[in-house]
Amino acid sequence: MADIEVVVDEREFRAAGEAQRRKIREFAARLRQRPFLGDRIPKRLVPRQFRDLPNLFRLELPGGWRALYAVATAPLAGTQVRVVWIDDHTRYDRLFGYG
Repeated sequence: MADIEVVVDEREFRAAGEAQRRKIREFAARLRQRPFLGDRIPKRLVPRQFRDLPNLFRLELPGGWRALYAVATAPLAGTQVRVVWIDDHTRYDRLFGYG
C-alpha cells in the first residue's frame, strides 16, 4: 500500500481538548491504514464551506466532539487525509443546520 499522509489543521487541533487531541492522534494512525474509516457525508449534506473538497467524512471524538476530514489522491503525490474541522456536537449541529 502506498504511503498515506495524514494532515491535521493546526488551528483546529489546538482548539480541541486533550481527550479529543489524543483520539485524533489515534485516528491518524488508523487513517494511514484505512483512509475511509469515518462516516461518509453525502454531497447534498456537505456544508457550503467544504463543498470544494472531493469528499467529506466524519469521526466521532470523546465528549460528543466531531472531526471532519477529506481524502484526496493524486497520481504523483499519493493519498492525503486532511482533517479540516474539529469541534463540539453543538457547533457540529449548527454547521449542518440541525439545530
